[in-house]
Amino acid sequence: MMPANVGIVAGAARKVPVIIGGGTQMAAIIAAVVKIHPEVVGNIFQGTTRWLMNDPNSSMKRIMDCISDRVPIVYVNVDYSDSPYEGLQAYEWGFIKEGVGCGGASVGAIIESSGKVTCKDLSDKVHEIYRGIMGFE
Repeated sequence: MMPANVGIVAGAARKVPVIIGGGTQMAAIIAAVVKIHPEVVGNIFQGTTRWLMNDPNSSMKRIMDCISDRVPIVYVNVDYSDSPYEGLQAYEWGFIKEGVGCGGASVGAIIESSGKVTCKDLSDKVHEIYRGIMGFE
């Protein structure tokens, strides 16, 4: 799967900016792209969440600095502190980091909408989906 992701990122980044979501797991993909296709470095960036950026057990910035100081990290600042659901508050307590590309997708939504989609909009949608999944409706 990793070679396929490297090819997809490198191929796409030749033509368009590419957001790489998936946190530390995708750092290996970024490292391979930087090494094999350095010409696309200015067209890729890591999209993540503040939970991952603030994780005391990991350092996304340090990992990315080891790969390249030319691949920026952009993170979304969604906050579930005031959520009525403990399952979402657990993000704020440090129990959940996400790890499914949520940050990259969120950053992409905000950028693509030119800021019309906000962190509050994202939080509201997550709450709506959470209520449905948990049967709270």
